[in-house]
Amino acid sequence: MSSFAPTPTETVDPGRFTALTVEQARNLKPNRGSLRFEKLTELTPAVAAILAEQEAELTFNAVTSLSAESAKALAGHKKSLSFPKLAGIAADAAQALARHEGGSLTLNGLPTVSPEVAKALVDYKGDLHLDGAKEVSADAAAVLAGRKGAIHLGGLTSLTSIPLAQKLGGQNFMNLNALATVSDDVGRALFMSPDAKNIELYLGLKELSLGTAKAMGERGRTVGAHFHMNELESIPDEIAEALSCKAAIRCSKVTMLSDRAAKALNQFNHSHMYALSDVSNEALEMFSKRQGFMIHGLKKLDCVPFASTVMSNNSSFLDLNQLATISDEAADALAKDAIRSNRGVVPLPALKSLNSVALAEVLAAQKGNLRLPKLEKVSDAALGALVAHKGPIDLSGLTTLQAPQAAALAKALAGREDELVLNGVQELSDEAARALAETKGRISLPRLTKISEASAAALRKNAGISLPK
Repeated sequence: MSSFAPTPTETVDPGRFTALTVEQARNLKPNRGSLRFEKLTELTPAVAAILAEQEAELTFNAVTSLSAESAKALAGHKKSLSFPKLAGIAADAAQALARHEGGSLTLNGLPTVSPEVAKALVDYKGDLHLDGAKEVSADAAAVLAGRKGAIHLGGLTSLTSIPLAQKLGGQNFMNLNALATVSDDVGRALFMSPDAKNIELYLGLKELSLGTAKAMGERGRTVGAHFHMNELESIPDEIAEALSCKAAIRCSKVTMLSDRAAKALNQFNHSHMYALSDVSNEALEMFSKRQGFMIHGLKKLDCVPFASTVMSNNSSFLDLNQLATISDEAADALAKDAIRSNRGVVPLPALKSLNSVALAEVLAAQKGNLRLPKLEKVSDAALGALVAHKGPIDLSGLTTLQAPQAAALAKALAGREDELVLNGVQELSDEAARALAETKGRISLPRLTKISEASAAALRKNAGISLPK
């Protein structure tokens, strides 16, 4: 029985069922080509036969076991079939699922793959997803390596089979994000498979041996590749030189590059360094002379040549979310490049200080919210430029306002409808409070506690100013 009783005209959410009758199964309607069962724990052969007739992707997120009879009933299903939580499966049930005609079979709940199950699934013609398997025995690996269809083993923590490595390396897609290390022999089989193609390779390798790096570089030079190094934390000089090729690379955790390593990686056609913060100005100047080397992890910028091209040389994928300090000269150069490239400046949510009026004006000219929540120091002129922004402004990093700044704000905020958030300001002098009290704009000061009673009363008379209750 189902856990609820829908009316005949009610559109039923399959995710609400803990049990399902044949009649209920027959009346289900797909949502955007899919039926997802979030709570259904048992799938009877009769219900499976009805669901197999659905022209919809079927996902059973709570089914942990499957009988051979139910598997046989699903064989004729024409869309993808997914059992993410199936913890085990008998060989006869696996053999029945191998006849599934939907093009994609997901059994990500299996923690391992026995040789018997591997043999049962080897002839499946579609994409086989076994991303929950952390390891595969030598016998099972040998069987799976002989599959004609694609196999996905994104959960593997150990890979020792050369044939399976060659199979994975020759597919149209590779995800080995859980694999932290490989031997040189497996690395070469993986990256220089006879069937290697120019594809995306998602890798969890925490370190690279020289042999594996050479195999990756050779792949990049021969067929091409896009390496996603999601766990690699460092790239020594000789490893960088072995990797060097006209391919693409993304590094999520590499924080430092020597000049020698930077020169080697500069050969890549496209590079994304998401955590790189420790790199010399000489290397940055080298990167400034080309497009496609994106450094997202910079915390400090005082290299004027790099700042002069950082927007025009990079795509819309660039972010500078960690940039905390920028020299006045670099800020001016960044502003000029933003204007010249007509791209504006990416958000700078970590910026702690700003003196450049030119950069403040570029930031203020952009549409939407202007968020500088970490800005602790700002020149009076730059502050005046920032508050000219048309839209909400967050300057929560400011902890106090001097009287000249408060007066400049009051003048700039005249007639402004959008709110200026000053969540960090805890103290105002009487002179600064008097200046702000005259503003016609909206200001939020939720943490203001150090202020005289007279000044607080003056601020409260202004309906546009929000104070702590």
